[in-house]
Order: sequence, then structure tokens, then C-alpha cells
Amino acid sequence: MVLSSVGGMKMIKETRTYQCTRCGSTNIVKNGRTRYGSQKYHCKDCKAYRVLQPKVRYTQEQKELILKVYQERASLRSLRRLFGVSIPTVLRWIQKK
Repeated sequence: MVLSSVGGMKMIKETRTYQCTRCGSTNIVKNGRTRYGSQKYHCKDCKAYRVLQPKVRYTQEQKELILKVYQERASLRSLRRLFGVSIPTVLRWIQKK
């Protein structure tokens, strides 16, 4: 953190250092954005392209609730209607479980 003074006002500049989620290197550079607007990074050491802070659409509690309702014989269409979750997403959760 660096303190600087501009026109009598004190300003704080914060410097963040990111690490590659694959290899842990700090030798990364910005590399555009995803179609959803998240910043992409490129690791120059392991050649990986990643979003360092991906958005979580459903929490673990929400997933458990949706799967519990599915186990109680709710149809996939009703899950889509009630929770707004897509059918392929629910099927992927079921396969992982």
C-alpha cells in the first residue's frame, strides 16, 4: 500500500499480486476478457489461460437443495421453472454425485 498526496488530499494506492491457479507463479499478464466480462490471464511459465476469480453461480447449499428436491421426484422441467437452473446443469450435478 502506498500513500500519496494530490492537491492536499491523501490517496491510497493498493497493489495486488496475483498467482497462477495452476502452478502458483506470479509471472502472469492480462489477456482479454471472457464473453461474460471476466478478466482472463495468461501464465508465461506454464502457458495456462485462466480466469483467476471465476464467478460462482450456485452455492453449495443451493446445489444440495436442488438435488434434494430432484430426489423427492421433482421433474427436471419443474426444477428449471422453480429454481431457474438449466436442465444440463442439473444433469451434470447428478453425474458428479
